Amino acid sequence: MYTNFFSLSEPPFSIAPNPKYLFMSDRHREALTHLNYGLDGSGGFVLLTGEVGTGKTTVSRCLMADLPESTQLAFILNPTLSSQELLATICDQLKIRYRKTGATLKTLTDKISEKLLRNHANNIDTLLIIDEAQHLEAEVLEQLRLLTNLETNTKKLLQVILIGQPELQQLLKRRDLRQLAQRITARYHLLPLNQQELVAYIKHRLSVADCHRALFNKSALVTIHKLSQGIPRLINLICHSALMEAYNSNNAVIDKKIVYKAASHALGDDFEQSAWWQQKNAKLAIAASVLALMLFSGFWLGQGQHIDVASNELPKEVELQVKEESLQVSQPIIEQELAKELPKESPAKQVKKEPEQQLVISSEAQEKPSKKIPEQLKIAVKKENEQVNEAPKPEPLTVKKNDYQIEAVDGVSDDLLARFQAAIDDTKDSSNNFEASDLNQSVDGQIKSLTQMPAWVQEGVPSLRFEQHIYASGGEGWVNVNGRDRYEGDSIANGVIIDQILPQQVVLTYRGEIFSLPALTNW
Repeated sequence: MYTNFFSLSEPPFSIAPNPKYLFMSDRHREALTHLNYGLDGSGGFVLLTGEVGTGKTTVSRCLMADLPESTQLAFILNPTLSSQELLATICDQLKIRYRKTGATLKTLTDKISEKLLRNHANNIDTLLIIDEAQHLEAEVLEQLRLLTNLETNTKKLLQVILIGQPELQQLLKRRDLRQLAQRITARYHLLPLNQQELVAYIKHRLSVADCHRALFNKSALVTIHKLSQGIPRLINLICHSALMEAYNSNNAVIDKKIVYKAASHALGDDFEQSAWWQQKNAKLAIAASVLALMLFSGFWLGQGQHIDVASNELPKEVELQVKEESLQVSQPIIEQELAKELPKESPAKQVKKEPEQQLVISSEAQEKPSKKIPEQLKIAVKKENEQVNEAPKPEPLTVKKNDYQIEAVDGVSDDLLARFQAAIDDTKDSSNNFEASDLNQSVDGQIKSLTQMPAWVQEGVPSLRFEQHIYASGGEGWVNVNGRDRYEGDSIANGVIIDQILPQQVVLTYRGEIFSLPALTNW
């Protein structure tokens, strides 16, 4: 094996649920907290769900290891049973004697009820944990609900923890199981590890196996997370196979290439390595290259059509347009100078020929202005164009960046400047007031609890009972408030709105005031 090659005391990536290798990520701690809260309450059902291999069984074993001695546990691993078989299994787990021949549902139920009453009289709590609960039939779940009907004024005599895959959530949404769903006092959906947690997970298991150096480089860790999707069981399979591959190839450090080869052996048909052009990074590179090519092509075409007005190689259409615009600007001056140069005639002839002469001059000037316009007129046109181009432009308002004081500008009235300054001062004042009001909403950077709020807020908030709570890291959570499921942004009653749902608390707003309550509480 590879243990001597890598200086390991034992294989660190076994898929067996060894408590010595237990790695409690933030997600697993949240799940364990919800389970403990459900057991400390008045009883009923507690729900833990998650994808295959995310560590649900590990969390349950950690819970069972910390149970007090005053708790009697019944743990069922194979729930593919009928109602009668399930009750018989519970009797076996709780060491209840019964006749195995001719036992009926009534007989088994009576035996379990007697046991629960005796445990309660001796201050012993009774806990039932069912793993893989998504395989339970609806009628079996209903039989479990009937068992929990045995209760005192303060608590139920049987507490049940259901552990299963996401299909269990869909099963409990059936209408015929709504009574059981309403008795679930705590819920949690366990998500896979993120990349940072994966690095800590691998480092933890290696350290337990007495290896304190990095066996996987950065690219290998990124590849493991991509192939395993953060599921601990798949991480163990890939890492174990990668250590074997590195040992066979005499490599002291595992890289991305070794991980891909190991994954093809460990995952079998479930592993399918995509071609390089189908990978995410390759797709992004191709898209960026295409975009850069399009931008360069557009820039090159735009440069080819750009016209330099100062050059002499103007297209014919553009040259005529420039000449026409120049003539439009200087037309009054041209008419005055031409009137001086034309020979004087009698008034009668002038009246008749003046329109025709003007028409001829205008037409010829547009076609050949350089031949028809005298030199004095060219100078006048040039001066007129320079005056038009050199017309003064109003300067923009300038604002000092240090104290936001507007400077006086020529052409702008003092009244307008004063109004600009007043608007800036009002904006600054309102911004300061907003920041100050935000600081009043928290204590030492944390959101105030409802008990720290003013009396009018505590008296105005109606009675709230958080019966269920589920928080999925990176997903949408909800709470069951007064018997109804509520999500972020929902209005509960009397102006109370759910602002955020966090792992341990719910942030609420009431008439502009922000405060928090524990995720599972009564107010």
